[in-house]
Amino acid sequence: MTTACIILAGGQGKRMASTDTHKVCFPILGRPAICRAIDAYKEAGIRHFVVVVGKMCDQVVSTVSAEHPEVTFVFQAEPKGTGHATLVAARALEAQGFEGNAMVTMGDKVVAPHVVTELLDRFEARRPALALATLPYDESTSAGRVVLDGNGAVLGIVEKPDLDAAWRKGETLSLGGDEIPAGSLEAADIRGNGSLYLFQFEALLGALSGLTTGNSQGELYLTDTVGLIRAAADNVEAVEVKRNQDLMAFNTPAELVAIEQVLRAREQPRRVRARESGELGYDAFKPAREWLSLLRDRDEGFFSVLAGVYGSNRDALNEQADQMIRVVERFAERHGAERFMIICRAPGRINLMGRHIEHRGGDVNVMAISRETIVAAAPRDDDEVHLHNLDTRFEDRCFRIRDILEGTSWDTWLDLIDSHTVREVIEQAPGDWSHYARAPLLRLQHEAPDLVLRGMDCVVGSNIPIGAGLSSSSALVVGFAEAAIAFNRLNVEIADLIDLCGEGEWFVGSRGGNGDHAAIRTSRIGTVTEIGFFPFTFKKQVALPEHLRVIVAHSGIEAKKSDGAKDAFNQRIAAYEIAQMLLARKWPAAAGIQRLRDLCPHRLGVGADQIYRALKLLPENPTREELRALCTDEEQELLDRHFATHADIGPYNLRGIVLYGLSECLRSERFASVLEAGDVREIGCLMAASHDGDRVVAGEAGEPRFPFSLDFSDSALDARVARNANLLYESGTYACSTEEIDALAETANAVPGVIGAQLSGAGLGGCIMVLVEEDAIRNLIKCLEKHYYKPRELEAKIYSCVPVEGAGLLRFSPQEVSI
Repeated sequence: MTTACIILAGGQGKRMASTDTHKVCFPILGRPAICRAIDAYKEAGIRHFVVVVGKMCDQVVSTVSAEHPEVTFVFQAEPKGTGHATLVAARALEAQGFEGNAMVTMGDKVVAPHVVTELLDRFEARRPALALATLPYDESTSAGRVVLDGNGAVLGIVEKPDLDAAWRKGETLSLGGDEIPAGSLEAADIRGNGSLYLFQFEALLGALSGLTTGNSQGELYLTDTVGLIRAAADNVEAVEVKRNQDLMAFNTPAELVAIEQVLRAREQPRRVRARESGELGYDAFKPAREWLSLLRDRDEGFFSVLAGVYGSNRDALNEQADQMIRVVERFAERHGAERFMIICRAPGRINLMGRHIEHRGGDVNVMAISRETIVAAAPRDDDEVHLHNLDTRFEDRCFRIRDILEGTSWDTWLDLIDSHTVREVIEQAPGDWSHYARAPLLRLQHEAPDLVLRGMDCVVGSNIPIGAGLSSSSALVVGFAEAAIAFNRLNVEIADLIDLCGEGEWFVGSRGGNGDHAAIRTSRIGTVTEIGFFPFTFKKQVALPEHLRVIVAHSGIEAKKSDGAKDAFNQRIAAYEIAQMLLARKWPAAAGIQRLRDLCPHRLGVGADQIYRALKLLPENPTREELRALCTDEEQELLDRHFATHADIGPYNLRGIVLYGLSECLRSERFASVLEAGDVREIGCLMAASHDGDRVVAGEAGEPRFPFSLDFSDSALDARVARNANLLYESGTYACSTEEIDALAETANAVPGVIGAQLSGAGLGGCIMVLVEEDAIRNLIKCLEKHYYKPRELEAKIYSCVPVEGAGLLRFSPQEVSI
């Protein structure tokens, strides 16, 4: 029997924040969303299409007709809801004498063809009046709730606005002839609505004729046809779609990007492949005994190898060799001196400019430092990983690489890390050091399911201070990824390795970027690298001037990822997102922007004065309640998502945080060129403005401190316009420093020869970084000890860091050996 597909494309999709592109015409990996959807329906065997158009109808018609000229279009003159749009199409089909089945769906659907095929097959086999696709239930989604009875039969669908309204009023909902209290619905047998329906055409016509506008939106809901058909004693069947990624839709630019990531992972070639030839050479893979001999003897040939990684300072080279000896000696004790092994090194990193903006599209300016993690490892014949750490705070661990993957069919990495299985593993040992070793191995294995990765026996040592903002955890991730690639002879491009390491660390629970991993893996000795994001780009590598050194000083307060710290970090991220959402609606120049960096004046083609004026469109320090009152109904869902990431810890400084983010984006784009020019005065100005953006207290070194705050009121913003304030030197306020960090930075800045001092890493504890003339280092250390550490009775933890080579295997000797 013929099946006609009705596609609803009448609404514009306001949350896409575009005035010139209809929602269904947005490209997904280069093809309009609605055309991509029709491709899938055709692959499942459907040939008859009716598209309902309304707003921007000319664009939809021309877009679809260019690729699918056989499609019929009908016009919905007024937007009266999905039920009314379907009625318009159904009447057109009825007028043509159509007899058959009618599949109804939305124009923004991204569906795997097998989902449609399974729906058609079930429908033909069982012949219900209606079959609808359902998804795994997610309480955070705005999709309708498909309510089932105790036998799995569909009672009806409840739209989220109606559920919320009934819950607030304490009302019941009528479903399948039963009255169900709204408050108990979340505990019922429910699934998510996939908005993909297959009707017997006569049943559809009958149900559409019975629709009413008695709901919170005053519209005709297509979903109400489910309850009407059920009430008529006709059969309604739910066809379960097991993976959300097989039936997706988008309402915002962020959701569109997420869909592209899923499709890209599904459609592009695997990023991890087995190398067709080549063995791990004897230069990197030799008995522990021979490594110890080389490390202890330290002849000039071996020193030249180390110098190519760390520089020519002989004391520094000896320090690095001593650390390697300790690790290899422990390996030999545990696994035997004759066991063949590698030495993999992964340094910490410093970001000299570009804090808190990588995820907003801003640049970072990074260098690998001479504090690093060393992994001594030997391959195993199974997939077990045995871990031992020289630091006695970290207990021995053992795991299998494939244990989480066995017996499952996780289609995407996000599926896996969001699964109950992974959450259970993390919750059993939150923050455990072994997670950072497991993360990259699991990511590589997931990317290459046709390969069985070998396990390894490992000993780990590190002199990267923990909780110092120097990426000690990301160094572990990169180090174990390099070891796995070596032992399994994997072919992975550098850019892909960086992405996989960043994605791998999501396993631990964070959803950060890959800037740290890029710095750790790709840095070059003696240089600072400017890296851009979205797309990931190596922009520039410049030499750190020979007369300058980077000093890291620990505040004595560890930057722990406690619940309170996570709330603070996530509140600031939410402020970025909320401000961008509001500006996209209120400021025409911001409509359609993808990331905060796109609001920088040179990208928008406006002056800084326009930025200051635009900030006045944002509320000043609003509370959650005030934000709810300001946002439209369509924005409430996004607001809820942002609020769900953190506890309510107070007002949102939207103006200050946006001003910080924009100015930091400008500084991060300029920093490498200024460093290359050797303009130390300008470097100091940029570092001072950057740290002021995180500052929480102020005052001269040794003097009483006072709270640091800046004015972002309308009058203060007008004053910036009047004096033509340079956005590059604005600081805004991100406020992720601490009183101790600020005091330490001020103490350093008071020392002659210091170019600049600022927070290192994400903040709320940890270290400062100091850029200083080489001949002023000794005086700097004395001043920090005298004015900061001794008055607080703290051990002075001060490290001189030079830019070193990025992560990799230590190699010495041209001979070859097979494993």
